[in-house]
Amino acid sequence: MTKVQTERLGVAAIEYFFSEHGWLFREQMKHDYGIDAHIEIVNDGRPTGKLIALQIKSGASYLSEKTTDSIIFRTDDKHAAYWVGHSMPVVVILYDPETKQAYWQQISREALKSTKKSWKLDIPQIDMFEDSERTLREFASLTQPEPYLRRLNKLRVDRKWMDLIKQGNEIRIYFEDWVNKSLPRYRITIFNGDKEEETWPTLLYAPGIGVDAMLRFFFPWADFIVDEDAHREGLEGDWVAECYLGRDSDTGEPYYSQKFNDWYSPPKGIVPISHDGETAGYILILSLNDFGKSFLEIDDYLADPNAPEKIGFTLKKPPTTV
Repeated sequence: MTKVQTERLGVAAIEYFFSEHGWLFREQMKHDYGIDAHIEIVNDGRPTGKLIALQIKSGASYLSEKTTDSIIFRTDDKHAAYWVGHSMPVVVILYDPETKQAYWQQISREALKSTKKSWKLDIPQIDMFEDSERTLREFASLTQPEPYLRRLNKLRVDRKWMDLIKQGNEIRIYFEDWVNKSLPRYRITIFNGDKEEETWPTLLYAPGIGVDAMLRFFFPWADFIVDEDAHREGLEGDWVAECYLGRDSDTGEPYYSQKFNDWYSPPKGIVPISHDGETAGYILILSLNDFGKSFLEIDDYLADPNAPEKIGFTLKKPPTTV
């Protein structure tokens, strides 16, 4: 098995664990430095905005150094400093493909121990899959930053989709609205054609708000229009039901009271592309709004690794030159 295959097994196992319990798992395909994925804590089907960054390591090489009750994980100065200074809690997870067990520990100043050449982290030999409720409670109890930083972190997690839109890609979302339910709920898939797709594997409850308000809440950086091609295709059944008259006795061809193009009206506003009486389906095309464009500029500035932290200056007058 190749190293890449082994790494994928680890990511897949951790994704399955959190997704199975309704938490949102979002892999970082364009890696943050030393961050493989983010998870968002979900309570009673409601995303909390509380994020945890994961570094996932898979394979026997990461499990070879042990004490009586711990696994020793080693890292360098740059990674240690980055993780400790991260705006989210950072957790290292070690996955064993042979036993299908996983072990974890939060990275903190207190947990990291300095050696002459590196840093080490003691990770308890307690399988996180064995008692899932305990694991979820412990993850949920990790100290979170203030709400301002939590909202900023949410935007940074969505950044890859903003970048794809800026690069000229058509990004769409698909979701269904359970129209007969008193408590609105949505399962959202965001996708880039056949290239990339991300489904939030839980029902996102949005009590007291409609579709427009839900979109503004989950995607404050985007504007939306209905995918007209999908809308046309979705309404063909309605056209047939309304305009079908019969079939030509000679040719067998169906005929209608109106041609589809005469009957069809382009969508105005955010409307479903399909409905079956129980659910209404939507496919929307996203574009960056002014907020999203401004965030990209601000995030580029804040994330610039070459920006000086401080610039020295003096109040003394420069020497006079002749």
